[in-house]
Amino acid sequence: MTNPFSLTFGKEPLSIIDREIQKLEIIQNLQGENPSTQVCMITGVRGSGKTVLLTEIAKYFRTQKDYVVIDLTPERNLLESFASELYNYTELVEIFHKAKINLSFLGIGLAIDGVPPITDIGVAISRMLEHIQKKGKKVLITIDEAVCNASMREFVSMFQIYMRRDYPIFLLMTGLHENIYELQNEKTLTFLYRAPRIEMTPLNIGMIANSYQEIFGLEEDDSVLMAKETKGYPFAYQTLGYICFRDQIP
Repeated sequence: MTNPFSLTFGKEPLSIIDREIQKLEIIQNLQGENPSTQVCMITGVRGSGKTVLLTEIAKYFRTQKDYVVIDLTPERNLLESFASELYNYTELVEIFHKAKINLSFLGIGLAIDGVPPITDIGVAISRMLEHIQKKGKKVLITIDEAVCNASMREFVSMFQIYMRRDYPIFLLMTGLHENIYELQNEKTLTFLYRAPRIEMTPLNIGMIANSYQEIFGLEEDDSVLMAKETKGYPFAYQTLGYICFRDQIP
C-alpha cells in the first residue's frame, strides 16, 4: 500500500490537513469581477505548509478557463522568465502570433518578416498583456519562497506599473517572515504593505489526531499523543506519519 505521507517539501501528499479557510480567502481576494487585491502573500516558518497551499490554489485557478497560471522562481531573472513563459504558453501562442509580436531580439520566439523586434523586456510584457486582456484572459503569477534580491525587486516594481495600467494580472507569493518584511520595506515597493498576508499558523491538533486515528486505526488517546508530537507543523505531521507508516508502527 502506498505511503499516504510525504517527506518532499512542497509536494502535495495523499494525506493532507486542508487549510480550506485560508485557501478560500485567497481565492476570493484574487477572483471576481472586481477583486479586492491583485497581490497576496503567504508567510510562515519553514515546514508550515506555504508551498502546499500555493500549489492547491494554483491548481484551482488552472481549472478556470479565463485564467493563465505562470509559476516563477526567484532564482532566475523573473521578467525574462515571465515573458518567455507567457509567450510559449499553449493557449496564448496563437494570440501572440496573430498580433505579430516579435521578441526575437530578446531570444524568445522567431523573427517575423517586416516586423521590427521589441528590444525592451518591460515593453514586451506590456504588449503581451494588452492582447491577453483583449481576449478576456487573466494571468496569475505564483512565486514560491520570495526573497529580496535584485530580480525580485525589479519584477515587483514592474508588476506595480502593470497594475496601474489595469492589466488583469495577479501575484501570489510565499515567503519567510523576514524575506517578505525585507521586500515590503524596499522604498519603491511599500505598496506591498496593502496586500493581504496569510499567516500559516499551526494546524489544529484535533484534526491531526483524527487523521492519524483514521489511517492507523488508533485509540483516541494514542492518536492525540501522536498529534501533540507534531506541535501542529504540517511537515512534522507528514514526517511522523511517514515513519510510522513505513515502519508499521504503532
